[in-house]
Amino acid sequence: MKGFIRNRIHLIAVLIVFLLSGADGPNDSGAADCYYRSGKAKYHNGKFREAIEDYDRAAALSPGTAKIFGSRAAAKRKLGDRQGALDDARTAASLGDKDSQRILRMLGYDW
Repeated sequence: MKGFIRNRIHLIAVLIVFLLSGADGPNDSGAADCYYRSGKAKYHNGKFREAIEDYDRAAALSPGTAKIFGSRAAAKRKLGDRQGALDDARTAASLGDKDSQRILRMLGYDW
């Protein structure tokens, strides 16, 4: 029951932030950041599939934000989606994410 209540509170908080951000367009960075932060919270609670869904929404709204792809790569790796994780890590690296660049370099991959 506590988890249910906590999830509801988290959802309400995300909705409030989303509404206060003035989200009104497909390039709205406020909405993308809300989805990104929601995905991070879900990732840290072990809800990797749900985190990926939020990262997908964030990426659709802000396709040039490296941290979204880096975080989605981590969630995909947790689910065993090696190719998906690698693709997202390469995207993050090409957008300038230094952590993704370092990890790919260590593994011998280009981006």
